[in-house]
Amino acid sequence: MFKKDKSGEISTSDELTIDGIGSFLEKKGHTLLIKGYAGAGKTTLALQLLKRLGGEKGVYISSRVSPKKLQQQIPWVGDSPKSEMVDVRVGLAASVLEEIVRAVSEKAPVVVLDTWDGLAKEMDEKERLKAEKTLIALADGSETRVIFVSEEPGKTTMDYLVDGIIELVRSEEYGRVFREVEVQKLRGTLIDQHKYLYTLYKGQFKHFHPYREPEHSKLSPVTPKKDTEKGYSFGSDDLDRAFKGIEKGATVTIEYTPKVPYSALRTLFLPLVVNFLSLGRGVVHLPLPGASPHALLKLVGACVKDLKLYRLAVPGSSKDFSAPLFGFSEEQVKEAHKNVSEKLEEVKRLSVDGHALIVDSIGLLENMFSPNLNELLQALAARASRVQREEDIAVFLLPSDSKIKPEILSMSNTHIRVISKDRSIVVMGEKPETEAYVVEHDQNPILPKLWVIV
Repeated sequence: MFKKDKSGEISTSDELTIDGIGSFLEKKGHTLLIKGYAGAGKTTLALQLLKRLGGEKGVYISSRVSPKKLQQQIPWVGDSPKSEMVDVRVGLAASVLEEIVRAVSEKAPVVVLDTWDGLAKEMDEKERLKAEKTLIALADGSETRVIFVSEEPGKTTMDYLVDGIIELVRSEEYGRVFREVEVQKLRGTLIDQHKYLYTLYKGQFKHFHPYREPEHSKLSPVTPKKDTEKGYSFGSDDLDRAFKGIEKGATVTIEYTPKVPYSALRTLFLPLVVNFLSLGRGVVHLPLPGASPHALLKLVGACVKDLKLYRLAVPGSSKDFSAPLFGFSEEQVKEAHKNVSEKLEEVKRLSVDGHALIVDSIGLLENMFSPNLNELLQALAARASRVQREEDIAVFLLPSDSKIKPEILSMSNTHIRVISKDRSIVVMGEKPETEAYVVEHDQNPILPKLWVIV
């Protein structure tokens, strides 16, 4: 997040930080208030800033918990470099001021005061305001950044005095609690994005950048994943851990909202496609609306040596295409279903064990056959029934605004939801229910890296 140059100045690394915090904290004498509900991770965030900004010269002043207990609660605090830990739990506001005066005079790069609330509540309003103005004045013009931690709800006098405010808040969607860090004020700093998702996984505060398109130039062959005890692997360790693999004969529906980029959605089903092909099993794939067949062939071909078991559907006459592309009817549902079924039979005959995967884009089919949705549902139900009977897998890619969404979900053994929140991509299992995960790309961009939100 931060690093020091040869002059000792603090600068941001190439990795983005919470919007504006890096450049804001480069400036000496700035004060920052970290607010939030109990258990939000305020102390964890403050300590991580202390560790990166202060190193062995930082000062942590606690009016809430002893240094020993703090290390028990957050084990990595004991790792080097170790900042000075000052316990003022039984002290008065005057003793806190003395400690900050000392730290400023010794040119400590950063001081964390956790928490000011406990001491401030013992003073009357005038005394509190005077003490807070003194604290801000001590930092102003010095070489020390001061970070205050607060659990007080609503605005207090400190909100108007400090240079910057970050609040850790919670929201709820789809029955899950999401952690969000909200940037409320950073004087002299442009704020492009006010909210980010974050997690406290393994006791570390980690916020999530806006989703970034992967660098497809880094695509490379993927090591095949063997079948799991439950059935088939997703082709990704992270997906298998999150969703426990896929039962044989299952229909998996991946529901996505309009703001989810195709590249993020592909990361959830292309590992399965690549894994089936790598294990010598066939795949029939009806792409997402607007997807380029040739771009898809390039993606899959970069990860699989041989595409002889891959069939990619393109609306149009079968005479216009050659394997692995194939055409299917744009006019009649029954004819299109027959075209796809024939290709499924073809790759199953060539498969090492007779099993295959079919990926259906419900959005594509719904656009093509909107006047005949009942007929389309019958064809898809037949597809799901065949998959179950022959212990293959069907994946339905379902837009969240689909007119046939309830019927598609009723056919599904597994329902995975993908949404965009605070410009990050979040995936969660609805059937069976799982925790929510933020999706990033692994070093090989065809594979997802999932971070659980805890």
